[in-house]
This record gives sequence, C-alpha cells and structure tokens, in this order.
Amino acid sequence: MSERPSHEIAGIVNGRWDCLDAIVRDPGAKGELVDRLDTPRSTLDDIVRELEQVGLVEYVDGEWRATTVGYYAHNSYEQFVGSLEGLQAVGDVLDPLCDVRSVGPAMLDGAVAHEATDPVPDAVIEEFLARIDEASRIRGFAPRAISGYADAVPERAAKSGTTLEMVTTPDIYKQLSTLYPPTERSDAERELVSLFAGPIPFEYGLWIGDNSHAGLIVYTDHGIKGLIINESDAAVEWATEQYEEVRENATPVADRDGLTADR
Repeated sequence: MSERPSHEIAGIVNGRWDCLDAIVRDPGAKGELVDRLDTPRSTLDDIVRELEQVGLVEYVDGEWRATTVGYYAHNSYEQFVGSLEGLQAVGDVLDPLCDVRSVGPAMLDGAVAHEATDPVPDAVIEEFLARIDEASRIRGFAPRAISGYADAVPERAAKSGTTLEMVTTPDIYKQLSTLYPPTERSDAERELVSLFAGPIPFEYGLWIGDNSHAGLIVYTDHGIKGLIINESDAAVEWATEQYEEVRENATPVADRDGLTADR
C-alpha cells in the first residue's frame, strides 16, 4: 500500500462512506455486502478495491473487515460529521453577531445550542435560570437586559442560594434600578447578589457556573436568539478570561446610592 495524503484518504472515506460503514459495523463477504447495500456487484468491487488500496479494509478468512486504520478513520469521520451538525446549530444562534470571531473556538467546540422558538422566543432564558438553580456560584456580564426576565435572575439566585456576580453597563443598571428599585430587594438578594457596572465590549452576554460550564446569551434587536452552553474545561477557561477582562473595568454598585465611585 502506497502512502496517501490524509486529505485524499478523507475524501475516499467520505465518498465510500456507506460501504466502509457497513463493513465496520458488520464484516462480511462481498455477496452479503451487495445485498445489504443494494449495490451491483461490479460497482461494489470497485468500491472495496479502492478502500483496500488505501488500507481501510482487508480480506480475512472469507470476509471483508476494517483494518485498524479503517476503524479509526470511520470513527473520526463520524465524530467530525456529528460536530459539524452541532456547529450548524451553534452557527444559527451566533448569526446575529457582527463579529463571530469574538467568540473563541474553545467556546464552540462541543457546545450545545438552545435556539429561541416561537411563540415565546425569550422563554429560552429559562435554560439559564435552570443553571442558576444548579450552581453554587454564577459569574457573568450582560450588555443588554431582557424585558420580563431581568428581575428573575437575582430572585432565582436568592431562592436557590446561589452567589451571583453580574456586570452590566451603567445605562442598563440605571434602567433596571428604576424598574426594580434596589431598596425593594430581599435580604437574601442583598447577601448573595453582587452587581457591577462598567463597559462591556462584547455583543453577547456570558456566564460561568461553578467552573463547570460556560454559557453565552446571543441577542437580537427584539429579544434573544438563543444560548450556547459548553461544559469543557477549555470553554470555561476562555469564558473566565472574558469575564475577568470585563470585571476588571467595572465598578461595584451600592444598593441604595446607585453607582459607587470606588472599586
């Protein structure tokens, strides 16, 4: 077998996937493969020969089976296609962003998308609220507020006993403090919720839960496009860097006096 470039082998795996998949899952003689794949014998001969030439299958004891390379090539391709399907869903949620490059690859690899759906698209935020219930600590920032849910976040944190550290812009904080006066907050909210105000150079909202997962909130002009959640260590590390960058330039908010001058 001559050495073939990896991209050429990948092309063969893609083009001959049905046959390779059948052989990996259930090795057999050509006659059996003809019946299973519903493919003419002459066509199958060409396909199997091509797979054999690049070392993906071999003939052993009267049946065609995958080689070690063929087995792992099959698994790698299957995982790659699955990741593309996941990325398509993630891409749909990220579509409103002006610059998708502001979201690091670490946040996208292995992420799960939760896209808003009609008739109540903003209801997808319940996924975020559920994460507050499950966590002991949430850190994050929000460049925008979602009507009807802004007050639910600190209330859910207080109810769940979750420590919440959240950065908003000064304008958003002032709007929210008018709608939901800080003086009306419960003692639990005052104890568990720390609010900060400062510039947020990102289009999306972000949170980190217990260093176990990271999430993004992607907005539209009229609400939420969806959420992206990733539980990988790399995603949490990336999200933590984004949060700390924002938090460093934010000012703690005094409950009764608005924005404080000190950090």
